Amino acid sequence: MSKILILKNDRVGDLFHSLKGIYSIIESNLNNNKCDIEIVLSNYSKNMSFLFKTKNVKTSVLNYNLSIFDKFYLIKKLLLNNYDKIYILSPKNIYFYLPFFTKSKFYAITVKDFKTERPYNFLKNKLYKYYVNDRTNKKLGDSISNLIEKLCNEQSLSISKFPNYINKYVSNSLRKYIDNFKCDYIYVHYKHSLFSKNGWSLDSFTDLLNKISQTKIYDNGNKYLYPKIFLSSDFGNNDYNNYFLKRFSYINFDTDESKFINSNITYLHNIKINDLFEIIANARHTISPHGTMTVMASYLNVKVIDIFDVTISKNSFREFKPKNKNYNFLILKNCSHQIKKKIINFL
Repeated sequence: MSKILILKNDRVGDLFHSLKGIYSIIESNLNNNKCDIEIVLSNYSKNMSFLFKTKNVKTSVLNYNLSIFDKFYLIKKLLLNNYDKIYILSPKNIYFYLPFFTKSKFYAITVKDFKTERPYNFLKNKLYKYYVNDRTNKKLGDSISNLIEKLCNEQSLSISKFPNYINKYVSNSLRKYIDNFKCDYIYVHYKHSLFSKNGWSLDSFTDLLNKISQTKIYDNGNKYLYPKIFLSSDFGNNDYNNYFLKRFSYINFDTDESKFINSNITYLHNIKINDLFEIIANARHTISPHGTMTVMASYLNVKVIDIFDVTISKNSFREFKPKNKNYNFLILKNCSHQIKKKIINFL
């Protein structure tokens, strides 16, 4: 019995950057009853385990920030299991010392920054195969997603977005209100730190939502008037969460309560990540600051308006820019009519 271990205990957005690579490993061993694959997710991404429901694959969880106990657990795991291949898709420093504890073949993504390289060169010699994520010289198309797929897809398989063994799961709360989503809608995410930093008040953000909901959207000659908007925000119970709860129709995923008023905007309070996957998958557009939501939407080939801070560097943009013909982006500056108009023109 052969065994493969995939180390990807990262954030949800980073997991989606790795999906085509991980799926290529699964696909190449799908009919091999003598191969077991284990994917290590993080405390942030563990609820996305439904993406890997197939007969020869299991998932486990390690903390995103590894504790000393996590590190000892991982070393013990390697000593007790005879893995044939180990993929390091989250380039944490400790992972590059693991070859000292096992004879497994290690496949890895390494990192080159302007000041440092990870790992040290003598540790790279312990790797069977690796590709360097060179952040000092990013070219167009040189994304982390392409690099991971190149590392994992040894047989040059053609990988579909989601193989047919995927088993999606939604919560009872979402099932209860599912009829509200049977329409053409736009999904919008509010990230308080980004919008407030650039001078956007909650009232000015609400003005943007109202303008979007009053926009005529054309699609293959069909006119859509006043599209519905489903809004989410940072998880918690902050002033801006309460602002949205008071201002709009809402579904509260904490309490399973709802309130629907005469509004095209519905706030999804503290929606869980597996439910959010379903919302984004069926949206006409996703509008969000760059992160989990836009990466997920891009992978699902949903139309995206990806919002970046002015501090984004050219190399970072090229590293994380998805390959998606439905992708648009803008740099968020202080609240202005021009910025709102640009967002609406992308619709």
